[in-house]
Amino acid sequence: MRASAHPVYASHILEPIFEFNCRHNFYPLLDAHRAWLVMLAERKLVPQPDAAAIFRALDELEKTGPDALRPFDGAVEFYYLHMERALVARVPGGEAVVGNLNLGRTRPEPLHRMVMRERLLRVLEDVLKTRQTLLERADAEAETVMPGYTHLLHAQPTTLGHYLAAIHDHLMRDTQRLLAAYETTDRCTLGCGAMSGTSLPIDRQRVRELLGFAALCENTLDSVSATDHVAQAAVALAGVMTLLGRLAQDLYIFSSQEFGMIDVTDTFASPSSLMPQKKNGLVLEYVRARTAQTIGALTSCLAVMHNVGYMDTEDVELENYRPLFDALTHVDEALPTMQALLEVMQPERELMRQRAASGFSSVTALAEVIQTRERVSYRTAHRVVARAVLLAVERGRDATGIDAALLNDAARETLGRALALDASAIALALDPRQFVQQHAGIGATAPGEVRRMLAERRGELAHDREEVAGRRRRLESAKKLLRSAADALTRA
Repeated sequence: MRASAHPVYASHILEPIFEFNCRHNFYPLLDAHRAWLVMLAERKLVPQPDAAAIFRALDELEKTGPDALRPFDGAVEFYYLHMERALVARVPGGEAVVGNLNLGRTRPEPLHRMVMRERLLRVLEDVLKTRQTLLERADAEAETVMPGYTHLLHAQPTTLGHYLAAIHDHLMRDTQRLLAAYETTDRCTLGCGAMSGTSLPIDRQRVRELLGFAALCENTLDSVSATDHVAQAAVALAGVMTLLGRLAQDLYIFSSQEFGMIDVTDTFASPSSLMPQKKNGLVLEYVRARTAQTIGALTSCLAVMHNVGYMDTEDVELENYRPLFDALTHVDEALPTMQALLEVMQPERELMRQRAASGFSSVTALAEVIQTRERVSYRTAHRVVARAVLLAVERGRDATGIDAALLNDAARETLGRALALDASAIALALDPRQFVQQHAGIGATAPGEVRRMLAERRGELAHDREEVAGRRRRLESAKKLLRSAADALTRA
């Protein structure tokens, strides 16, 4: 180049990119250099003494950290070249030795994939911890009767345990989506050249092994062009956060004064600077906002990629990762917070039961009793009960006020005759605790059925833990293998 980068271009574009790379890719680039250099030395493409000198310089950089590459220099421009310059300054022979680190290789590295693996594992570990908390709380609250809602209106009685088990099951499926995103990401691209590979006798599989990747991204053009791992991860993260946002919204409503069914506790609430009486569950607002921001990051990832040719460009190489890393940060902030809130939140159990009893949510059971005992169709029984509810409301009663007299008034208006149900049968049908106990089919609200599901889910959680732990062990084993190989070449 006949001139350095324009100062405006350097300060507004290149320097922020440099700092982004310092923050995320400094240590991955050190390991990518080490793995590539081990392979080059083993293949006799770089003399062992030169490799040893570069290894020692890489170790020096690692001890110093990203500041070893600072300050940003617009004349050097790219982050990769900043590290090369730092190595040249530390290796005897300078560029004549360090320059061979570029044999068969171009700037696109699996660095972002390496970062994604670590961060996706961290998200997965947080997801598993949250699932454990949900299972524990669901078991403890399997008999905590509460209104179930459809369209934010009382629908049928359920339990807090049944509700939390449903959240768990959704998060269990999110776990599989995250694992799938990890698998797509866990492909090594190093050794692809600029796009067509290299004529040198390199060993891509050896590099893959040293960096702990499960497989190669085999096609060299695909290696520099693929973005599906970014999109898949962004979708999986948005899925997790959408669930957390829905959970946060439910708890936000349940903890309001009008509902009063959940106390988020003082540890997750904030006071007002003006109003002495306020106890605001702001934590739930923060989580909802991070949900929106994660969905925005997903949109950004797709928008950056949607009209880019299938080739190496900065859109593919860098720009689509920036919103993805933002999404990972949002999940890192929200997921452990919600897990901790789930551990300590306090249900108002008696109030929840009373709300379920008074809110007409058990009347489907009453309709079923009428259908069975009076030998009428369910639709006919439905009309009788619907009329009874209307009469109760018009007479200023809640569900506990539906007695034999009122029900028979409704039956006479609807069927033209009274029913043969006594007060005890009506009261039993309208008892939400009885409702919950009787709904014992597969997946239903009965405490025994909820606990059966929870027992199965614990087994599935243990399996998923091992899946995540196995991936973590592979990365740790690769780090040891890489260090051992580099040390052996340094000492030789």
